[in-house]
Amino acid sequence: MAQPRPHGLGIAVVFDWALTAQLTTQALASATSNLGFRPNPAVIVGGLVAAAGLLALGEGLRRGVPSLRLVQIGLMVLITLVGIVSLVMLLTGQFSGSLLFTTAIELGYAPWLVWRLLDKETAAWFAVARGRGRAPHVSGWQWVSVLAAWAIVWGVVVAWAESL
Repeated sequence: MAQPRPHGLGIAVVFDWALTAQLTTQALASATSNLGFRPNPAVIVGGLVAAAGLLALGEGLRRGVPSLRLVQIGLMVLITLVGIVSLVMLLTGQFSGSLLFTTAIELGYAPWLVWRLLDKETAAWFAVARGRGRAPHVSGWQWVSVLAAWAIVWGVVVAWAESL
């Protein structure tokens, strides 16, 4: 019998780790007065605490912790709702390049990830993996390196784009 496969898992991990990179970049920018940020302890500490949580969420997903699939789905639903608000802002004339860029991510990746993580085969993989998962494309140092590289690039790009 074929093992179930986790659909969307690699993108979910990259999404969480990219948010980690974005928040870390913004916290460091606040600490060093870059990217339009001024030193703000709440931005620095809050960003780093949230980044640590997102890093752990991505790693837990990568390993197949079943409860984290539901946490990720909830997070993606919230991000989708933020994307809808952002779209309304764009449609009512509050245009900016950074808002357009982040809205595209919020309404592109987040709903797609909800759909993929709700897939029956994905749920079955998490049920079998129970935190010991070794899914293709998310396991092994080569794949983890690829995921981390994509996440860092996207996280820094989004942090930079939001400063425009």
